Amino acid sequence: MSAETSRGTPDREEILRRFAIWLDTALTPEPPPEGLDAELLWAIAANGEQDNGSADQGGDSYSLWAAMTALTQEVKLQGRTFKELNDTLSAQPSRAADELRAAYREREAEVRRETERRCRKEALVALVDLRDRLGRGLDSVRKGEAEIARDARAGWLTRVFSRRGGTTAATIAALVKGYELGLERLDQALGETGACEISCAGQRFDPRRMNAIDREESSALPEGTVLEVYRSGYEWNGEVFRSAQVKVSSAPPGRNSI
Repeated sequence: MSAETSRGTPDREEILRRFAIWLDTALTPEPPPEGLDAELLWAIAANGEQDNGSADQGGDSYSLWAAMTALTQEVKLQGRTFKELNDTLSAQPSRAADELRAAYREREAEVRRETERRCRKEALVALVDLRDRLGRGLDSVRKGEAEIARDARAGWLTRVFSRRGGTTAATIAALVKGYELGLERLDQALGETGACEISCAGQRFDPRRMNAIDREESSALPEGTVLEVYRSGYEWNGEVFRSAQVKVSSAPPGRNSI
């Protein structure tokens, strides 16, 4: 037999089948409305089932008021949380930019300090080298002056320098004075840069600031005393810039070191 009668109307079985489909669809539980807590709706439904037939209109109104109050508090909390999150996210780019600018300024200042230190160090190297040269020139002039004076006292050059002796002595004296003035000005410039000469002569040998390149036996001085300075040493800003090269005393054979 066909699903429909000859006149086109559904038969009994088709009607029952369609009714069963509609009933299943109607009884399917619906999802909670968007924005409402499912547990809250479940609690309201449970209270409604327990109070069904016995609760009055006032009880239903109280439950509804309680539910609305809880929902209102939840919305307020979520709104406050969202505002705090929005403020935090808005402040993060500004904070990151400030930290980046601070780090850049610190790095720039560090590079500037390092550049200044390197320039000062290079200038200090040039000043120390110039002082060494002037010091050696002054020593040479003084040695020449001493040799001329010694030869003049010997008598055989007296006649040669009888006319020019005064001029030669004046020239040498002028050279000595010029060297001394130059060294004095260099020492002043070194002091302005924070450098100072290491005191060595007659001092106890200090391996942190001195290099012993020569030794000489001496019974009059304790072992390790600086006898002569070959090259001056310098300290700069509390650090050893250049070690001094010195000659130190040593104990004679058979004598105990002090």
